Amino acid sequence: MRHIFTADYWTKFFEEASAKALHSAVQIAFIVVLLLVARAILFRVIARTMGLIVSREEALGRTDAAARARTLGGLLRSVTGYVLVFVAGLMILRAVGFELATLLTAAGVVGLAIGFGAQKLVRDVISGFFILLENQYAVGDYVTIGATTGVVEDMGMRTTRIRDEVGKLTIISNGDITQVTNYSRGDLLTSIDVSVAPDSDMDKVSKLLRQVGAKFAQERADVLGPFTCDGVAAMDGTKVTLRLVGCVEPKVQQDVQLDLRQHVRAALLENGIQIA
Repeated sequence: MRHIFTADYWTKFFEEASAKALHSAVQIAFIVVLLLVARAILFRVIARTMGLIVSREEALGRTDAAARARTLGGLLRSVTGYVLVFVAGLMILRAVGFELATLLTAAGVVGLAIGFGAQKLVRDVISGFFILLENQYAVGDYVTIGATTGVVEDMGMRTTRIRDEVGKLTIISNGDITQVTNYSRGDLLTSIDVSVAPDSDMDKVSKLLRQVGAKFAQERADVLGPFTCDGVAAMDGTKVTLRLVGCVEPKVQQDVQLDLRQHVRAALLENGIQIA
């Protein structure tokens, strides 16, 4: 054992250690570069493939299928990213000297211990799979999930990202989604209330509102049929309220309401009807 106290022993030891460290560093650098290149190539292939599918479906007029393809593209990118990082992590551990067989055996034992802590993660992934399988919503759909209303910007393996009307991005775990209201599946009924003075001629007001609703529908392609006035919706001592109801395409409900109110206001003022 005396040789361990000699300078030659320690010189050789540090040389071998340095050589191993350099070799491991080179291997790790190669793995990282390989990961980035593979990620860029696979993401590009996924984006190009799904882009072609989306373009084909949109050309055929199948907007639901196109939206589903966009959602699937986002999910594939998410899964691909996780898989690449996992594989690269195993390769790096092997490069620094860990035996994969021993590591995987230990991981199986440790997995039992941490399995209860990972239940939320597993639930998120499974919920995301069933959301996609059941086609509950897709990228680009206007939805309400919980207290958040907005456009689905991205759907990943674990989370869904929603951008609301003021630009705020909300990230929701898929496992926390229990109820979804999708405004992009089918046409929507929308309405506005018009209040006029109680002494107004209601027959005249109703006729005028129906005329405005019919003309408004002709001017806008996203309005599916004329707005109709069903009569008095409410009244009190200061005003009488009439309601205009019509059917519109998804995602334009608020814009249609604002535009229609301007048309109604202009028509009422032009005909001398007092707005309450």
